[in-house]
Amino acid sequence: MKKLLTWVLAVLLLAGCGAERTDPPAGEYTMPESEIGQREPVGKFTLTTEWESYDPSINQVWFLLTNEGDEDAEVGTEYALETLGDNGTWYQVPFVENAAWNAMALVIPAGETAAFPCSFSMFDYDFSSGGTYRIVKEGTAGEFTLKEGAAVSAERPYGFSRLEELPDDYGGGTATENDVVYTVGDVENGGAVAIFLDKVRLGVPCQLRTVQDDGGAAAMVTDTIFENGHLLWRMWNGGEMTEARFSYIVTDGANLYLSNGVDWPTAERYAGKELACLVPEGTAAPEAVDAAEQMTADRMAGNVTRYRVWSADGIWEAALTDTPTEFLVGWKNPGEGAWGKTYDLQKWDGLETAIWGLEWQTDGRLLLVCETADGGSARLAFDPETERLTACEP
Repeated sequence: MKKLLTWVLAVLLLAGCGAERTDPPAGEYTMPESEIGQREPVGKFTLTTEWESYDPSINQVWFLLTNEGDEDAEVGTEYALETLGDNGTWYQVPFVENAAWNAMALVIPAGETAAFPCSFSMFDYDFSSGGTYRIVKEGTAGEFTLKEGAAVSAERPYGFSRLEELPDDYGGGTATENDVVYTVGDVENGGAVAIFLDKVRLGVPCQLRTVQDDGGAAAMVTDTIFENGHLLWRMWNGGEMTEARFSYIVTDGANLYLSNGVDWPTAERYAGKELACLVPEGTAAPEAVDAAEQMTADRMAGNVTRYRVWSADGIWEAALTDTPTEFLVGWKNPGEGAWGKTYDLQKWDGLETAIWGLEWQTDGRLLLVCETADGGSARLAFDPETERLTACEP
């Protein structure tokens, strides 16, 4: 019997020599099976995706990794992606050639959560046909589906239509389930505010839509969109659109505001010009106010930036620090990179003693309003492309 098996094996090996490579039969999977198998992943982490279902047009999925252990844990940026086959088996989605991760570690305290983006550009795979997937990291996994027509898509990355697409009679009666609706003496879906604040805290791009409908002629619809490290505020009221960009969410202890000042005292200095309500005054829940106060405390810790403004296109930023004559200019465009540099007016002509105003101009230059040593004021223009500073005409 042993000789017979040896002979059969030899024949099979010879038969395979010189045979042409053929594609696998239709429906057969060539990707390797999951490394964690078909069992439910276990460990001291839990992983969930931001949404359960997405349209195949998206190019990334954000996921939340929570440390359920009793001690702080250090994790890297790497993750894997798997797809569920028709046969009920999970398969590894292959990476693109030369895929690489940032060599950095993140400490997640016990009981805390960190957010990560899963970028589809990291994978050599066609996602257009949809399917069921799971992100695998730190011995655990979270599922999501790609389904044509899902609310979250490339065109609607946060599940909302653009304000310009809303009908003229949009209001409390026609609002979607994701809107926070404020009517006389009532609030619907108020919990969405806390979810929005938590996503901002974690750095997850997101959107909050509020609808104020007091039964009048037209409702006031406001979008606050957190992207690229700042907040875009857009308000639609009776067919008129107002838009502004802000850097922070702050609170006076009772209400929630969008501001360019890092905390409420700084925000008050510019309240006449640069302040907007995140939710209608008098409606903020106590837990939302507490969350805003904690966000302020976290960003103040070890941070010298006290005031920050953004250009109209949301790519250029400028900031003031604790040093009165110092300002920072930065450029940040998702997918292209980031750049930043700090400047000090003391190295220019030494006449300015403090900067107390920043404003991006339509020509792309940054206007600085300064105090001077003789008690007067000066207006300077900074060109971020050439790094040249010039005095403005009086």
